[in-house]
Amino acid sequence: MAQPRMYREAVASYNTAFPDQLMVAQYRSHLNIIQVHVPDEMARNFSDDDALRVLLHNQIPLDWVDHAYTYGVVYLEQQFHNPMMSLDIFHKIDDKRHQRLLCYGTPPAIPQWDGWREISEDDHYCLLFKCDEEHALSESPEAKGLYSLPFGPTFSPLASILLCI
Repeated sequence: MAQPRMYREAVASYNTAFPDQLMVAQYRSHLNIIQVHVPDEMARNFSDDDALRVLLHNQIPLDWVDHAYTYGVVYLEQQFHNPMMSLDIFHKIDDKRHQRLLCYGTPPAIPQWDGWREISEDDHYCLLFKCDEEHALSESPEAKGLYSLPFGPTFSPLASILLCI
């Protein structure tokens, strides 16, 4: 979602609608993230609202989504060159993004996490190992729909979310 402030607006709307159940972001050392499985044939029907509901349900912190803005832009640009991507959909998304940028500016990055890069082969194997470890613990993330990954100095929580899901 390369749409500045969209998640912030969704959290504010949710908190207004459910004042007794406010969205409290996860800032723990052990995160519980419910993975979404969308069949390929349904991917075109996965809307911004669906993505916002997943973020809200997983209690993803606002600043993490702001920080992911640069990743979202890079992802959209990669999709633009994908022959399966409808240019009409891309232009519609990009037009909305430009309107929001004019209104709100570029979302702030988290300085300690700043500097997106392609994952290295070591990162890839580390994530595969973590996912295999989950399967081995008989708490299959596929069966439960749950990824519960620790993070620390070598694992930012955002990287764990974006790369392992």
